[in-house]
Amino acid sequence: MTENNEEKSRSSKKKKKKKKISIIRIFILMFLLVTFIGGGALAGWVFAIVKSAEPIDGSDIYTRLDENSFIYDNQGKLIEKVEGDGLRTIVKIDKIPEDLKDAFIAIEDQDFMTHRGINPKRIVKALWEDLKAGAPVQGASTITQQLVKNLYLTNEKSVERKVKEAYYAFQLEQQLLKPQILEAYLNTVYLGGGAKGVQGAAFTYFSKDISELDLAECALIAGITKNPSKYSPLKTLRKEDVDPNKHYIIDDSDEIYTIVYDERYKPRQQLVLKIMKNENKITEEEYQSAMNEDLKTHLKPGKKQVYGISSFFTDKVKSDVIKAIMEQLGKTEEEAKIMLYNRGLRIYSTMDLRIQKILEKEYEDNKNFPGLIAKKDSAGNILAKNRKVLMYKRTNLINNQEQLIIPKGHYQYDPAGNLILFKGKRLNFTSLYENGQIAGVRVSVKDSYTLNAAKEVLMHKGGNLKIPSEYKQYDSNKNVIVSSSFISSNPEFFIKDGSGNLLINKDNYYISDKGVVQPQSAMVIIDPYVGEIKGLVGGREVKGRKLYNRAIEPRQPGSSIKPISIYTPAIDNGWTAATVVDDVPHYDGNGRMWPRNWTKRFDGLSTLRRGVEMSMNVVAVKIGEKIGVQTSIDYLKKFGITSLVEKGRYNDQNLSAVALGGMTKGISPLEMTAAYGALANEGIYIQPKSFTKITDREGNIILENESYKNYVASPGAAFIVTDMMRTTVTSGTARKATLNNKNIQVAGKTGTTSDSYDAWFVGYTPYYVGAVWMGNDLQIELGRAATRGKLYLWKKVMDQVHEGLPGKSFTKPKDVIRISVDTKSGKLPTEFSKLDPRGSTVRSEYFIKGTQPTDYDDVHVQLEVDTSTNKLATPYCPPTLVEKRVFVKRKVPYDPAKNNGIVPGDYKYEAPIEYCPDHNEFNSQPPIDFVPSPSPGENNPLDPENNIPDGTIQPNENEEIIIDSQN
Repeated sequence: MTENNEEKSRSSKKKKKKKKISIIRIFILMFLLVTFIGGGALAGWVFAIVKSAEPIDGSDIYTRLDENSFIYDNQGKLIEKVEGDGLRTIVKIDKIPEDLKDAFIAIEDQDFMTHRGINPKRIVKALWEDLKAGAPVQGASTITQQLVKNLYLTNEKSVERKVKEAYYAFQLEQQLLKPQILEAYLNTVYLGGGAKGVQGAAFTYFSKDISELDLAECALIAGITKNPSKYSPLKTLRKEDVDPNKHYIIDDSDEIYTIVYDERYKPRQQLVLKIMKNENKITEEEYQSAMNEDLKTHLKPGKKQVYGISSFFTDKVKSDVIKAIMEQLGKTEEEAKIMLYNRGLRIYSTMDLRIQKILEKEYEDNKNFPGLIAKKDSAGNILAKNRKVLMYKRTNLINNQEQLIIPKGHYQYDPAGNLILFKGKRLNFTSLYENGQIAGVRVSVKDSYTLNAAKEVLMHKGGNLKIPSEYKQYDSNKNVIVSSSFISSNPEFFIKDGSGNLLINKDNYYISDKGVVQPQSAMVIIDPYVGEIKGLVGGREVKGRKLYNRAIEPRQPGSSIKPISIYTPAIDNGWTAATVVDDVPHYDGNGRMWPRNWTKRFDGLSTLRRGVEMSMNVVAVKIGEKIGVQTSIDYLKKFGITSLVEKGRYNDQNLSAVALGGMTKGISPLEMTAAYGALANEGIYIQPKSFTKITDREGNIILENESYKNYVASPGAAFIVTDMMRTTVTSGTARKATLNNKNIQVAGKTGTTSDSYDAWFVGYTPYYVGAVWMGNDLQIELGRAATRGKLYLWKKVMDQVHEGLPGKSFTKPKDVIRISVDTKSGKLPTEFSKLDPRGSTVRSEYFIKGTQPTDYDDVHVQLEVDTSTNKLATPYCPPTLVEKRVFVKRKVPYDPAKNNGIVPGDYKYEAPIEYCPDHNEFNSQPPIDFVPSPSPGENNPLDPENNIPDGTIQPNENEEIIIDSQN
C-alpha cells in the first residue's frame, strides 16, 4: 500500500514537473515569439526610419555651414567680420593646435579614434547613469554623432532622431577620414557668445587666432561645449546691475551693457585638463601650469570692427556687394544676402584705414562743428521760418512720467464720442496711398530736442502713435478722427489729467531716447584716378549698425553745382575762362529781379573765372540761359548724378535747379565727390566704388568690381575749370581751404543754399577729392559759423591726409595754352587795358588751343574829359581842364534808372556820353568844323595795313601764344 502511495506520489510529482516545464517552455516560447515579433517590428520600424532618411554626402559638409564673411581695407587688414546670426570662420585641421584637438577629444569622445561612429560602451554607461539619476544626465553622442546633428538634424529629443543620428554617423565614418570628421566638428560646434567653431570662439573670447591659444585657453574653449550659457567665461549685464565690488569688468565700452568675468567655467576647464593629463596628452608640469593660469586677464572680447571705425563705410560696402552679386552673378537679392552673410566671402574694400581714422577722429571732435542757431518761441520750442514749431523742447512734449502731452486746445470729442486731433499741433498726419488713393493716415509725434552737457542740440526723432489704421481717418478739415470704438475698448490709451490735457503712456507712442546732435555733417574722400572711396563718414556722434548715412543721401548743393552744371558745359562747348558776362540785375520771365548774388551787390563786367571765384549767381544763370537747361542736365548725368528729377510737378528742368543748386532732391556728398573727381581726372568720370574684389575662403575670385567710366569733357576743359577753382581757393570764396603744404595745389568750390539749410565745400588736389556737407536733419537755417566751418573742417582733414606727400600741381594738357587777355572784354589787351583806372585789367589766362581770342580789347576807350565836370570836353574847354582818361564802354549800355537805381560796381568807370555844358559859346553847339573825341566804344582811326588800333602796343609773335612752362 505504501509502495503504491509512494509510486502515486512520484507519478504525481512527475506530472507536476512536466506541467511546470511545459509552462516554462510555453513562457519561453511566448517570450521568444514576442521578442521575435517585437524585434521584427522594431527592426521594421528602424528600417523604415533609415529608408526614409535623406542620403548624405560627406564631401559637401562646408557648403552646409554658415560662415562669416570678412571685409578688409586696401592693405588687406581686417576691418570687419560680417556676421549673420553668429560668428564662424572655417579653419583647416592642420591649422588647429594639437592641444585644442586633444582637449575636445578628451572631454567629448575619448574613443573617437577607434569607434565606427557610435560608442556602445558609452551608450550603456549613459543609460546606467540616467537610470541612477532618474533623468537624462549624461550624453552618449560621439563627436561624429554631434557633427551629424549639427549638419543634418535638428535638436529635437526623440528616438527617431537618435536612430537617424546613429545611421548618419555610420555613413559619415564610411565616407570621411577621422581628421576630416574632427575638422568639420571643430568648425561647427557652438561655443557660446554667437561663436560657431573654434576660430570664432578664439576671436570671441580672446581676440586671437586659434594658432595663438595656449593650453589653458584651449581647455576653456573645449569645456564650453556642454552648456555654453553656463560655461562661457563672459557674462553680459546691464550697467545698473554691475557691482564693481562683486564683478570683474572685462569690457565697459558699450553705452548700455557691461561684460564681466564669469568663473563658473573653471571646474569644467579643470576637468578637461585632468583628462588630458590622464590620457598622457600633457605632462604634469603642463597640467599644473595651466591649472594655475589666471584666465580672466586673458579675456578680451572680440570686436566685429576695427576700434574707432563707424559702420558708415562698411555698411556701404555690404550694400554694394549685394548689388554687385545680383548684377554680375544673376542672383536674387535674398541669394546675394545669403552669400554675404553666410558663405565666408573675403571682400577687399577700397578703404584707406589711415584716411578713415583721420575722418573719424575729426568727426568726434565737437569743436569742428558750429552750434545750432535757431529761433525759439517763449516756451523754448524751435521754430521754422514760417514761425511754426519745428522741434518741441522735450519737456514741453513729455512729462516726468514719460507721458506724451496733448494739450486741452489740441483736441475735442464730438457728440458720438470720437476723438478729433487737430492738425498743425503736436502730431504729424501723413496720408498713406494705395493705387493713387488715400488708404489711411499715419499719426506720429513731432520731433523734439534736448541739450547735452556742451549745450548742443540733440534731436529726438518722433514716431507713430500705436492706433490701428482702421480706427483713424481724416475729417473734411484734414484733422484726424479716432473712432469711439477704439477709445471704449482701450480706455487707458488716452488719459485726461486735471487740466484737461490728454496723456499717452510711453508704450503707446515712440520717440527716440538717444538724441542726434545738430547740425550734422558728412564727408567723402575719393581717389579720382581709380574711383576708389578712401574714407567716408555719414554723420557725427552716431554709433551702431545700419546707420542713416548722410554721405549717400541727397541734399541741395547750392553753388557747388555750378562747376559741373554750368562752367564745364560752357568751357567744353567753346566758352573760355576769359569770356565776359555782365553781372548786372537780371529778370525772370515774370519781370522779377532774379537771382540775387550772395554778396548782395553786382560787380558788372566779369569773366567766367571771376564768376567762379566769387560764386556770382547772375553770371551762372546767364550762362545757363545761353547753353540751355537740357545741356546742363545732360552734363550732370555724365557726371554721375542720379538724383535728378526730370518729370512731374516739381522737377529740375529749370535754372534755379541746375544753375543755383535748388534741386528737388539734391545731390549726395558721395556723388558730388565723384563728379568733381572727373574734373581732377582729365574729364573722365569713374563711378565710385567701395570694394575691388570678392573671393571665396580659398582665395578664388568670385567677382572683380570694375568701375564704370564715362567721358564727360575734354581734358582741356576739365583743366581750365579746375584752374578756375584753383584761383577760387587762392583768391576767391574758398581761401581758407589752402593746405599747409602750399606746394600742393587745391581747387574747389563752396556752396550754400539760398535758405542756408545746406553748406558745402568740394575740393581736390592732384591726389584726392573731398566733399564736406553741413546741415541739419530738419530744415533749420545755418549760421555763418557753419558756412565757415565747412572750409575749416575740409582743410583740417585734408592737411592730415596729405601730410608727407610731395608738392604737386594739376597736370596741364598739351592743347592748353596761356596768353594775356583783357578781363573786361575777354579779348587781346591794348595799351588802354593797362590804363584802366582800377589798375591793369590784363592777366594771363588759359585757353584750349583754337579758342583763344584774336580780336583786340574794344571795351576800354580813351576820351578827353573836362575835369571840372567829368564830362566829354568840347573845343571851348580850357586846355588846363582837359584830360585824357580811359573808360569802359559796354556793348549793351546799362541804365540804373531802369533797374530801381541799382548801380553795378564798375558803373563809375563807365564812359560819359554827355558833353561839358559849362564851356561853349552862349551854350551853343561846337563849331561845324569841330571833330569830337571818339565816342564811347570807339578807338582812334585804324591802321588799314594791320587793322591794329592806333597807339596800341602790338603783340609780338612770341607774345601772342605763350605756352605755360609750369608743367
